[in-house]
Amino acid sequence: MLVPNKQGRKSRAETTLLPALSLSLLIFFFFSVLFCSVLPVHAGSDEEKLSLILIDGEEIYVRSGNYYTFLQGYQIYIKGADTEGSRVWIELRRNDVFLEDTIVREGDTFVYSNNSSEILNLKVDTIYAGADGVLVRFSPVYQYLDPKLPMPQKPDTSPANNSDNNSSTPTEFENQAEGFDMPIFLLSIGAVLLGTGFFAGIYKKKFNKK
Repeated sequence: MLVPNKQGRKSRAETTLLPALSLSLLIFFFFSVLFCSVLPVHAGSDEEKLSLILIDGEEIYVRSGNYYTFLQGYQIYIKGADTEGSRVWIELRRNDVFLEDTIVREGDTFVYSNNSSEILNLKVDTIYAGADGVLVRFSPVYQYLDPKLPMPQKPDTSPANNSDNNSSTPTEFENQAEGFDMPIFLLSIGAVLLGTGFFAGIYKKKFNKK
């Protein structure tokens, strides 16, 4: 009876082990890629929710006869006030196009919605009456993203108050460079290891035949 050569059995074992090891590594990197791909989804979702709030509880001041420009081109005007300075006439526009107007007093909240989506929410906190008109303090002020309009460019600071110069110059910002793509990196390593194991197995078989 022929006894199998120990060296031959060892070579066959090494030949079988190498592809199995490569397959295991490939499976490991495959699940690593899936894991790394899922994590940014949650972070992105949280960031998207935060980006829906363009102005979050800030305060603004607007004088009678002037206006304040929000993001996405919305403008709130103080058109006038009554003789006692207790009520003011405010008007909302977007890019100088009239949207709506109303009469408010201290404690009132002005809300503007577009297609059932709330866009602006301003509370009239204080009305300061003077010889030259009124100064209205809105606080808190909330602005939400209008999904039907282009995404606004994020300013470095809050939108400029236009109550003095009646003009607005939005501050632009540069998009930050995208981060390192870890899933692609891991997938590349897995592909290299698989290719290395495959060609190493072929080389082993040819070497054993010799």
